[in-house]
Amino acid sequence: MTGKEKHILIVDDEPGFHELFRFILEPLGFTVSSAYNGLEGLERLKEHEYDIIFLDVHMPKMTGPELLKLIKGIKPLQLVVIMSSGSDPRQAFETTVKGLGAAACMFKPFELHQIMKNLERIPCAST
Repeated sequence: MTGKEKHILIVDDEPGFHELFRFILEPLGFTVSSAYNGLEGLERLKEHEYDIIFLDVHMPKMTGPELLKLIKGIKPLQLVVIMSSGSDPRQAFETTVKGLGAAACMFKPFELHQIMKNLERIPCAST
């Protein structure tokens, strides 16, 4: 899979996750943009188009579910993958965020294959 001309937004308050996504995805040709809280993520979304957004749940200024609702109000077809710590009850959490429009959930710590599986959701992502 290559990320030829694919743009990804990471919205997470932990810088290490931004570095992880860059390390994995930029060599594959993806463009990775960062936002460190929900409000910053909303601003980035207004400025650019993204093929997929990886969105953390627990952030300052605006939570992931709050931002997800706004994203779906602005761009109903936007692909969003919610990332959560293991402290959230998995089944109830997945049901809730998928009900808000998330394409998928990933629980931290996650593995490379989980990131790649979610990238396959991008139309025409593979060449």
